Amino acid sequence: MSGDRKVKIRLDGVWVEVTEGVQLAAALLELGFVSLRRSPTGQPRGALCAMGSCHECRAVIDGHRGVRSCLIRVRDQMRVETERDLGPSPLGALVISPSQRQVADLVVIGAGPAGLAAASAAAELGMDVLVVDESPAPGGRIWAHLKRAPAEARSWIERAERAGVRRLHGYSVTDGEPGRIQATSVASGESVEIECDRMVIATGARERFLPFPGWTLPGVVGAGALQSLIKGGLDVKGKRLVVAGTGPLLLAVAQLARQQGASVLLVEQASYFNRIPLLLRVLQSTTRVRQTWALWKSLRDVEKLSSSWPVKAEGHQRVERVHLRTENGIRIEEVDGLAVGFGLIPETRVAEGLGCRILDDGCVAVDHQQWTGVEGVYCAGEPTGIAGCEAAIDSGLVAGISAAGRAPRAHLRARVRRHQVWGAALEAAHSLRPELFHQGQGDVVLCRCEDVTAGSVDRSVSSREARVLCRIGMGPCQGRVCMAILQARGEIRSDSVRPPWSTSPGKGEISR
Repeated sequence: MSGDRKVKIRLDGVWVEVTEGVQLAAALLELGFVSLRRSPTGQPRGALCAMGSCHECRAVIDGHRGVRSCLIRVRDQMRVETERDLGPSPLGALVISPSQRQVADLVVIGAGPAGLAAASAAAELGMDVLVVDESPAPGGRIWAHLKRAPAEARSWIERAERAGVRRLHGYSVTDGEPGRIQATSVASGESVEIECDRMVIATGARERFLPFPGWTLPGVVGAGALQSLIKGGLDVKGKRLVVAGTGPLLLAVAQLARQQGASVLLVEQASYFNRIPLLLRVLQSTTRVRQTWALWKSLRDVEKLSSSWPVKAEGHQRVERVHLRTENGIRIEEVDGLAVGFGLIPETRVAEGLGCRILDDGCVAVDHQQWTGVEGVYCAGEPTGIAGCEAAIDSGLVAGISAAGRAPRAHLRARVRRHQVWGAALEAAHSLRPELFHQGQGDVVLCRCEDVTAGSVDRSVSSREARVLCRIGMGPCQGRVCMAILQARGEIRSDSVRPPWSTSPGKGEISR
């Protein structure tokens, strides 16, 4: 980032110089603020997902509480205060102000590959399209960028612009019904009412976290979070990092960290044997063969462990050591950071709120036209199944064409079906081993927002009962982290989704 323009921000009353336009969460880490807040019981906490889901990186920005610093870019004269209140979170109260109003033929929720493809296809067929996304720029997580978007992303962004697609960035969808949504600013909490004839939900996915002793230490982040922070401006040159968990995302994250000068240890919980069938699938596609070869070539000097996973993280105020279960026993690594993620979870909260049916595998149910069964509501990309960027684009095209009242061509629908087969193969190759679900026991924290331990929820039989008894899932992230953990272990049934679908910043001073 050398040579970039420097600006000043006021951080906890002290003026500091940072690079303009970088992700605020990354800038705070660069300044040494590994712990961005204190939990209700006083534990230091830092960024976890860096994608807007976990709310662990929230701060007070320009007088607005609960702003997720991973969704905000640095600008001159910004005022930032780290949150230090030790009581229950006061988030969720919107700023009381007259709502702005917008009207569009089609609203696309999400500006990642699926959303951009859907918006472009529909706009080219004559629809007035508005894209709503909580990130500061288009591209989603996979195409996140600071300055110049990746070539593939640029082609879709430019295509959408040529088609006349309008975009509303920095807004989360917090409420709505078919034909109407409410979007709320991630910076101020101000709201916008949007009326439309049809919708495409393209909200992507979030990371799955599985707890183990020490996973709440600052410096333990999601695998995708490390990717987001590096793309946001975090310097990892010379750092010793462990990238652990499961799935192909680990490879991409390790590649990026290595390219930026970090020393990386790659740790995959799945065995080589379980991944052999996936290799056969790769060999059926020349594109995947080329991509896979390039990826592995770039990681040739990175040490890789298979059938291994983190069992404990240790450190004073931040992670310093990681204990790894390997085929040869416990291995202890001194680290500057641990990035860990156990696959992706379809982000379906908006879809559920709009009345869409959710399948047993957690995906939104759609037909061959990506229609959800709810009048005027379509869904595309990872909410309908995790299968990669190409799958998201193709399903987005089908959704956009269908929303415009046209019939997608048979070859396009066939590609979507082939992607679904690939997604199933990915899931099977990286199925989670039972040992991973038994590490979060006793006094290990499950709900990071409210400091609820595993032992506290052992007697609960439903998410509603767990909320009543110990407040699990009632913090700012609304259960996106903790309830997914319990559901993955099969211990708690899911509950209905109620608005607001995402907590929003509010005004006010923090207690000291």
